[in-house]
Amino acid sequence: MRASDCTLPACGRKPGLAASLVIFFASTALMAWLRLVVFSDEVIALTYGLPLLICIWYRSRALLWAMAAAFIVIAAVKSFHALPEPDTPAWVMHVLNILVIGWVVDLAGRTLAAVEEKHGRLAAAHRDLEAQEDSIRAQNEELQSQTEELQQQNEEIQQQSEELQQQTEELQSQSDVLQQLNRDLEKRQVMLETLLGALRGVDPRKDLPQQICHALLDLFEGAAAAAILTREGGRLCFTAHAGLGDESPAGLELEPTLAAVVMEQDRTGFVADLAERPDLRVPTRPAPRPVFRSVLSTPLRTPEGTAGVVEVYAERPLTWTKQQFHIIEWAAAQCSLLVQLRRLHAELVRANTGLDQLVRERTAELQETVNELEHFSYTITHDLRAPLRALHGFSEMLTEELESSRPSEQTRLCLERIAVAAARMDRLITDALNFSKVLRHQMELAPQDPEALLKGMIDSYPAFQPPLAQIRIEGPLPRLRANEAGLTQCFSNLLGNAVKFVAPGRVPEVRIRAEPRGDVVRLWFEDNGIGIPAEMSGRIFGMFQRLSKDYEGTGIGLALVKKVAERMQGRVGFESMPGQGSRFWLEFRAE
Repeated sequence: MRASDCTLPACGRKPGLAASLVIFFASTALMAWLRLVVFSDEVIALTYGLPLLICIWYRSRALLWAMAAAFIVIAAVKSFHALPEPDTPAWVMHVLNILVIGWVVDLAGRTLAAVEEKHGRLAAAHRDLEAQEDSIRAQNEELQSQTEELQQQNEEIQQQSEELQQQTEELQSQSDVLQQLNRDLEKRQVMLETLLGALRGVDPRKDLPQQICHALLDLFEGAAAAAILTREGGRLCFTAHAGLGDESPAGLELEPTLAAVVMEQDRTGFVADLAERPDLRVPTRPAPRPVFRSVLSTPLRTPEGTAGVVEVYAERPLTWTKQQFHIIEWAAAQCSLLVQLRRLHAELVRANTGLDQLVRERTAELQETVNELEHFSYTITHDLRAPLRALHGFSEMLTEELESSRPSEQTRLCLERIAVAAARMDRLITDALNFSKVLRHQMELAPQDPEALLKGMIDSYPAFQPPLAQIRIEGPLPRLRANEAGLTQCFSNLLGNAVKFVAPGRVPEVRIRAEPRGDVVRLWFEDNGIGIPAEMSGRIFGMFQRLSKDYEGTGIGLALVKKVAERMQGRVGFESMPGQGSRFWLEFRAE
């Protein structure tokens, strides 16, 4: 709703001297004629204050009280001269009536004026709010237009990168195969290290499974014997034992034994009293040693399945504890690791034998793919510039031919947009080409004189010279170790940004100085530009990151500076506050 729609009608008119005089003389003359001429000798009920009510419509305090005073005078003349006898009480009542009505009318007028003033302020605030809404709407429309233009550019770049993405995916697929092989080897190595850590401290002169059996006898209170049995066909053979005698006992038939049940169900089990289970067979010892009355058994698991059991025997009925379950299961795990260790060792030897050859082959294929990808991107970049140059040239020729025929403003704007878009795309391709060169070529580092490079650059570019810009080099700049071409590229981009990103109508000012920091030198480039918002600080050095749409650029310059500095074993950074300029720095090893 517009401000004009909610404005209330004015309850009064702006007082004017002429109108006030007309109303005053008219009302006074009318009242005097009625009181002194028409009813000269009579007392009528018509109040003197009634004409004062006109001041509610025509608000003028001077007119109100002038009329009141005139009516008091008329009442006095009427009461003391026109009537046969003076009537003082009537005159007093008339005076009070006039004063009360005048006060009420005055109060009403001031109240209405305050209401109208407040309403006016509200209407003005509403109009200001509508103006702000219109401004925001216009800004949103402009932002939408810029977003659509950026979307078009992004789609063009996306089309160019799709083919590169396909090559990258193939390269990534080959890399994933190599990484998977590496992960498998790492897992096997971790498993082997875990096993070696668990076996640390074992006497290598003795048989390890035999030592595990003796350790079980020491750990289990009430245990009389322990054995590791492996399944071979339908029998259980003793791999190691302790407490069963000096000679190796004969094997057992798999059925009927507790080991068969444990292996079938693949979980730890026990029999508290074998006298209650005479159907289950257990190993025996030479006489006169007593027979076993209780047994605890756990499966010996391998990747191929359950290979056997580890058992502990007691000479008396025994209820095995949860802790004893954990101990025997741990011992079975160690024995399983021994079996796996032999297999893994053989696999590791075979894998190591063929891994070196596989890595060399994959590395050669990877390098060949990278070279082809670089050549492809370089060729595509050069091929894209040819139609852009033709587009730019044809647009200029068309502009020159149409000058004589006075083209429409819309035609002229379209031609200018074509030329500007072609130039922007050409700059983008050039920057991308420079970035690609930085990635491909090795930079030879040597002692460099940054001050001489900067002075030569300032003298060569009019945009870096007064009156277009004020660039000041403070103090001698120490020599540093870098590449001349790379250093020139960094200086050119930083100075170009410093003189470009300034507020309209402001002369760019750049201050360059050096700060020694131990064995490195930090070069500062301080400007008076528009600054960098805090939300851009984390991605200002990324590819295609533009600071503002109001300034020309491709968003590659600072990414190129960062990559070149890193290739020269240096660093780059900045400090900035929006509206207060920026301070970029380059850091290289001192010479």
